[in-house]
Amino acid sequence: MEPVTPFDWQRLFIGNEPPLFFLEIIFRVIMFHAFTVVALRYMGKRGQRQMSPFEFVLIIALGSATGDSMFYPEVPILYAWLVVLVVVLLDRLLADLQMRSHKVNTFLEGNPRLLVREGKILDENLYKERLRREELLGLLREQEIANTGEVQYVFLERTGSLGLFRSSNAEQYAGVSTYPDDSKE
Repeated sequence: MEPVTPFDWQRLFIGNEPPLFFLEIIFRVIMFHAFTVVALRYMGKRGQRQMSPFEFVLIIALGSATGDSMFYPEVPILYAWLVVLVVVLLDRLLADLQMRSHKVNTFLEGNPRLLVREGKILDENLYKERLRREELLGLLREQEIANTGEVQYVFLERTGSLGLFRSSNAEQYAGVSTYPDDSKE
């Protein structure tokens, strides 16, 4: 490896690659973005609570782009700026597409899925969301639900958080305790 000349403005901002390499960077960013969005969509909602898939991809891409250019002298600043610009433009384009097309929005973010109906846990829907029963019970405890019979409906929202409709005081359903097995005495 060659020794680094500090404050070599050509290396610092533009690098030593041919100008066509900037187009390759744009191509790489688009491919990375598309692959990550599809991979996150495949993983389901459980790993991204409180954040949309695009916000998650945006954070990963921006962190990687800025981190590499800050620590590696062979990665010019202009490359990172181009990556940031393309990622932000892709995010904006996809947000616009989601606003205009229900199909695109549903494909990219999915739909809320019913997990509990009238106190009964719908195991087939847990499986589809790759969510274990214990995780659901933990999320219900966070909502101060002691028994699934206290809720009429529980949905796993697009964000990965729970949306729930409590049962009225008059109607309680047969349900399952949300307390962990090891805490029962």
